[in-house]
This record gives sequence, C-alpha cells and structure tokens, in this order.
Amino acid sequence: MNELVKILSAFFRNNSAGIITGIIATAICCVVAKVWKYIKNAPKSIDDLLNNIDYNNLNWKDELDKALKIKQTMENCFPEYKNYLLIQYGSSVSPDSTLPSDYDFIVLMLGYPENEVRYMHNKGTTNDISDEKNKYHVDIVFRDYLSFLFAASAGMPYENSVITGGQLIKGPEGYFQWLRNITKNNLFDRDFLVRRYQDKISIEKQEFQKCMNEHNKYGHDKYYVIRSGYYYITSLLQLNRIIKSKKVMVQSEIVQLSKVRNFYKDFDNEEIREKYIQLVENLKRNRQYNLIEVDEIKKILDYVKISEEEKC
Repeated sequence: MNELVKILSAFFRNNSAGIITGIIATAICCVVAKVWKYIKNAPKSIDDLLNNIDYNNLNWKDELDKALKIKQTMENCFPEYKNYLLIQYGSSVSPDSTLPSDYDFIVLMLGYPENEVRYMHNKGTTNDISDEKNKYHVDIVFRDYLSFLFAASAGMPYENSVITGGQLIKGPEGYFQWLRNITKNNLFDRDFLVRRYQDKISIEKQEFQKCMNEHNKYGHDKYYVIRSGYYYITSLLQLNRIIKSKKVMVQSEIVQLSKVRNFYKDFDNEEIREKYIQLVENLKRNRQYNLIEVDEIKKILDYVKISEEEKC
C-alpha cells in the first residue's frame, strides 16, 4: 500500500502541470458546452421571431411558443389547466393596410378547474400604455376553452372572428377544428342575441363606472377608463346593428360586428364621430392615448345612448 502511494505521489509530482492543464481544459469545455446549449435552447426575442419567421424551420412554432412564455404563464397562473391551444389572429394573420402591425394571440386552456370557475386573463408582453409608441408589441389573452366555445356558440362576434380568421400555432388541432365545425353552420337568433347583449352591456356599464370612480377618486390611470369606455360604447353600437338585422343571422354576419371601424358611419354627428374614431384608433394603437380625455368618452356615450332612445 505504501509503495502504491509513493508511485502515485511521484506520478503527480512529475505530471502536475499536465494534470492541471487537463482539468482546466475539461472545465472550459464543460462551460462552453453549457453556454452553447443555453444559447441553442434559449428563447429568441419576440421581435426577432415575428419579424423574421423562417417557415422552413420545423421548430418555428415551438420557438414562438417558448418566446411568448405560454407554458410558464400557465404553470404560474393556471396550474389546473394541463394543455392549451395557442392561436394567432387579427391583422398579423390577415394583413390589412388600415391596421397596425401588432400581434394578437389567444390561449385557449384545456382542463377542469376547481369549483368549475372558468378563467379569463389578459396578459400583455409590455407594461407600457397601449398606444402608437408600442403598437408593434404583442397582446395575449388567456381563456378557458369551454367558456370560449359557449360564447362563440351564443353568437359573440370576437370569438367567432377568432375562429374564422385565426391560425393555430400550437396545440391539439382537433380541438381547433371542432370550434370551426361546431360554429360554421350555426344560425343565430336575433332576439336571443339581443338578450345576451343586454346582459353583456350591463356588466360593461358597471366596469366603466367603476373605472371612472377609481380615476376620479384615487387618480387611477385613465387608460382603464378609455378601455372600458371603448367596450361599453362599442357593445351599444353592436346591439343597435343586431336589433336592425334580420331575424336569423349566420356566422359571417356575426363576424362583421367585430370589425368596429364599420361603426364610424353610424354617427351622424361629425364631432362625435371623430371622438369615437380617436377612441378606437387608440385601442388599435394607431394614436396616443393622451389625445382623448375622459369627458370626451362620456360625450360619445351620451350621444350613443340618446341616439338609441330616439330610434326606439
């Protein structure tokens, strides 16, 4: 045993420089390998991916999914859902020269949440105010799959526009195809839609008033007043179109209701029309949000409500 120790000691004394060099070289190789692996697997920036998509790359959809941090958000916020569909929709799928080059995604979550609470969550990739300065950013909406399906089947324009114009990026294709198959031949009863919209508008009115009160009393950001006012006013305009429609509507007619720029011509008052255009273009990120005031939103709302009463 002592002889073996002497032999090993002599070996290390005579070859210490080489051994140390070998250890260092091995360590460097390990570090380089780990860095390369990280670089190879690290998600690319969203701008890089969306502006330079290589459709010949079989992994481009996985890279986009990773860059958007969909799985991470699901695990952190919605752990009860175990799978999802990532769908891209809007002007980035169907180019329109009148629309900004922003990117809209919706995540339809598959699973069985506790207490049958169906979740909906908005998550942007930026914390900045939505306006022309960041119109190239990405918006992501997280929705429970079944609640989305129910809304689409009930004739809600947004959901039907996503189904007809959306592109599946990742997830079980059968679930997406089912959405299309189950809604494409639906006939939507006008009176049923009117009742659904009346319920919807009641909720949006409460949200608008809540945002107004919080802005006036506590100085909360007026952007939330702008956003809630946009949904409230637009729903009133959509309801008016529905009331004037024929008794039974098909999906293509429902989808037209989601194209809010069609409502510009519904305003006889030019001044109010311009205020509504400003409101819409703000939400579409074509104009700065500080170019419209809360009082102007109230004027639009008052005009729409009075107009509807006169038509009735």
